[in-house]
Amino acid sequence: MTTRQNTYPGLPFTRRGALGVLGGGALAAGLIGPGAVRAQTPKKGGTLRIGMDGGGTSDSLDPTTYFYYHMYTVGFTLGNTLVELDATKQPVPELAESWEGTPDAKRWVFKMRKGVEFHNGKTVTAADAAYSLNRHIAPDSKSAAKGFLQGVTSIRADGDNVIIEHETGDADMPSIMGQYHLVIVPDGFDDWSGFIGSGPYMLDSFDPGVRFTASRNPNYWKPDRAWVDKVDLSFILDPTARASALMTGGVDIIDYVDTKIVDRIKAMNRFQIIENIGLAYHESVMDTRAKPFDSNDVREAVKFAINREELVEKVYHGYGTVGNDHPVPPNDPFFNSELPQRPFDPDKARWHLKQAGLDKIDIELAAADGAFTGAVDAAVLMQASADGTGVNIEVDRVPNDSYWSDVWMKRPYCVSNWGVRPTPSMMFSVAFACEAPWNETFWCNDQFTQLLNQGKVETDFAKRKQIFGEMQQMVHANDGNAIFVFPSTLDGYAETVQGAAPDAVALLMGCRVAERVWMA
Repeated sequence: MTTRQNTYPGLPFTRRGALGVLGGGALAAGLIGPGAVRAQTPKKGGTLRIGMDGGGTSDSLDPTTYFYYHMYTVGFTLGNTLVELDATKQPVPELAESWEGTPDAKRWVFKMRKGVEFHNGKTVTAADAAYSLNRHIAPDSKSAAKGFLQGVTSIRADGDNVIIEHETGDADMPSIMGQYHLVIVPDGFDDWSGFIGSGPYMLDSFDPGVRFTASRNPNYWKPDRAWVDKVDLSFILDPTARASALMTGGVDIIDYVDTKIVDRIKAMNRFQIIENIGLAYHESVMDTRAKPFDSNDVREAVKFAINREELVEKVYHGYGTVGNDHPVPPNDPFFNSELPQRPFDPDKARWHLKQAGLDKIDIELAAADGAFTGAVDAAVLMQASADGTGVNIEVDRVPNDSYWSDVWMKRPYCVSNWGVRPTPSMMFSVAFACEAPWNETFWCNDQFTQLLNQGKVETDFAKRKQIFGEMQQMVHANDGNAIFVFPSTLDGYAETVQGAAPDAVALLMGCRVAERVWMA
């Protein structure tokens, strides 16, 4: 049996705690700037003002619709999941106080913590958890979590326990239960404009794409969290405007600090810059169903026409690691280090076009900085590096605010931005498997599916690494994802914010910043 049990640790997150354990995937890099050595005793009070990338009029508080970090942060501000992923990606108990799985990982039992209340005073039960989780696997669900839960045949309450049955087994189930989308709400709840959760803060207002505000939950069950009185989150798509808001005191925290101005912010000596490594990857995406990308030789030509080193140097100003066309970062324990790095090679690009029976291709790359900061610059640089290879790229600058709804997974060639999931099988399940809801290249391979099913149930690390290594090679060689960089993710904090630390799960302390920091 696979088991995990302990009471909630009750220890504040500190720099030492975040960096002292180096297991479980991508590692956080550290703090840059004068705030790196300060620490204070946590205290309550104040308003935490956050400026975040992302946000649109179609955003909803319904967890099945969450798709980007701004809504993940909103979700964790208002609610909890069964499991929390700590700063090193390790699953620790949250609403579930313990869990146990069978040796074949087909049956999991999550025991609910007693005494936790929703914002309306109702006690959190296993029935609430089962209802919340079942919404993501319903036949008509469009939740991204449906990919993580592929193969789950039953989720039900049994007394204080949530029982999850899986057709083939999934050893990652505890980590899956800590995913952003799986926030627990009351049984039968569907009034998303008046969200009720069990989290550290209670909803005051939500203006999609503009602003979110919340007040401390006076009955929050974690004694060492939720220090500030209020959370005020503004959605600021423009990175310059976001940085300006931090530097002028309009907000206390921002995400995605632009590498072009990070040195200027550090020089002011009033801010902490936290660098997180391996949290995300940036790419150009080819729809493998659409001509000319239905030819793998064409896809290979495009990949060889990208000068990755130049992109890291010029667009990311050195804050990034070159990607190799698969989603596992180099500091992940499952990274396939034996897979040769694909170089910038114009001759190979031309050779692959000839193999496809072509002298050249004319393709249009849709890009917007709403996809990720620097996306348009990256697209223009890819256009320049590909010049003379036969891969003729025309950059189409599209609107920021409608990028994810009107361009991504609709245009045959576009840029994309992904948060790296805690384990390779979770990443492959949500974005690369044939039936994955966010399979953005629409690539489908039966052998890949078989390996994914094997990797999900394998508990031996060496065997699992071999499986995931082979899957990385397959994606590298055949898929339409041209993953060119794992950018460092830079968070900016005013010196008045205390308790901030790197995190290997996601930016802004795993999107749980509102719960974890306090004001000086």
